[in-house]
Amino acid sequence: MSARLRRMPLFARTFLLLLAALAVAYAIGMAVLLYRPPVDGIAFSELTALLSSRMPATGPDLKVYDAEQPPIPDPARYRASPFVRDLLAQWLGSDAQHVHFYHLQGPQPFSPAQRAPGGPPPMAGAGMQAPPMDGPTRPPEDAGNPAAQRFPLAWRPDAPLRGDFVAAFRQTDGRWRVVENTRNRTSFMIRLATLFLAGMLALLPLAWWFSRALAAPIRQFTRAADRMGRESGAPALPLTGPSEFASAAAAFNAMQARLDRLLQERSEMAGAIAHDLRTPLARLAFRLDALPDESRDKASADIAEMSQMIDATLAFIHDQNRRPLREPLDLRLLVAGVADSLRDTGHDVHVEPGAPAPMKGDPLSLRRMVGNLVDNALKYGHRARITLSPEGQGYRLCVDDEGPGIDPAQTEQLFMAFVRGEASRNRSTGGIGLGLASVKHTVLAHGGEVQLSNRNEGGLRASVYLPRGAE
Repeated sequence: MSARLRRMPLFARTFLLLLAALAVAYAIGMAVLLYRPPVDGIAFSELTALLSSRMPATGPDLKVYDAEQPPIPDPARYRASPFVRDLLAQWLGSDAQHVHFYHLQGPQPFSPAQRAPGGPPPMAGAGMQAPPMDGPTRPPEDAGNPAAQRFPLAWRPDAPLRGDFVAAFRQTDGRWRVVENTRNRTSFMIRLATLFLAGMLALLPLAWWFSRALAAPIRQFTRAADRMGRESGAPALPLTGPSEFASAAAAFNAMQARLDRLLQERSEMAGAIAHDLRTPLARLAFRLDALPDESRDKASADIAEMSQMIDATLAFIHDQNRRPLREPLDLRLLVAGVADSLRDTGHDVHVEPGAPAPMKGDPLSLRRMVGNLVDNALKYGHRARITLSPEGQGYRLCVDDEGPGIDPAQTEQLFMAFVRGEASRNRSTGGIGLGLASVKHTVLAHGGEVQLSNRNEGGLRASVYLPRGAE
């Protein structure tokens, strides 16, 4: 597809699709018109010619053959028509007993309105006599023919015989000339359905291509909006496609740039404040030597706690501004490494064994994410149980503890920065509420999801889903 066609407005694309659809629809209609069976049936003069000569069948629904005996159609479907039989006998110049005519149960093959003055038989066979053309009421010259005496008026030669019928005429050699008209409506419907399906199949590739081309920019918007909510500094949308989408992509890129700039400024401001606090804290720690021992110990603990808070804030800001890597790793080995490090320091951490879990991700941020979840479990539940299992196109990581659990109404709030589920903020649990916020940021940056839920047997479960491949 050329660049000019890719940038064609959506209106023009829709208009072209409409034109193509109409062209296919008209082609189907023309095909149906050309291949439909005749509506008017066989003309009366044509039937007379077929019975009195060796002329072959003139239509797909006609069957002409010779037989030793006259045909006897199914009486449940056909009935004899003396009226048409006698009329055929008049045109054929034969006695009525040498002509048979049966038509399908229902109305007569034609009505008296189709009578017209004059009109000789279209073809005179051996032994046939044509009626003269000089008067509408003159019977055939063979006035002794009973059929001719009963029908003083001739019939219009082009009068059509509608519906299914069987006609037979005895030849001079004693054999019967048989003409059957059996319109196959099933065959016609099959042809019509075939043409319709062929038209649909011809239209489907065009509709499929157009739909994909129309939906591609929308899919790009969806992925870009999802990335913008998961990670900062996401790549900008390409300014391709129809002109309307290109304009929308430019506006989206400008909005994303403004949001990234605001987040960057906020992070830089928080980082600058946290960094600048180190200097006065260092001076306070230096001046503690002049205080009594009891006061000095309490003040030292407060300063140490503030330093930890500053370090945690700076680490969180660093993670927010850092673009995660995407490299192959084994998630099970990474989880086992975090658990081994904590067990070495005397903590009760157990990892359920399982198969390797290969994926693409950022090892540093994933290791910090697992460490934060296990730290929370150890702080509030004193032990951690970790399971990792495949699920769909990724893996499900669950960290269980035996703590008091959480209020279900606070589940979403706990993932916000500087929010803690334990409101006392005492030194036994520590932290300033950045652990779960960092966990959520890392999980979203990898295209996953994280949930907190209380276990039925007591304690809290942190559940993380991570896809195998990077988005």
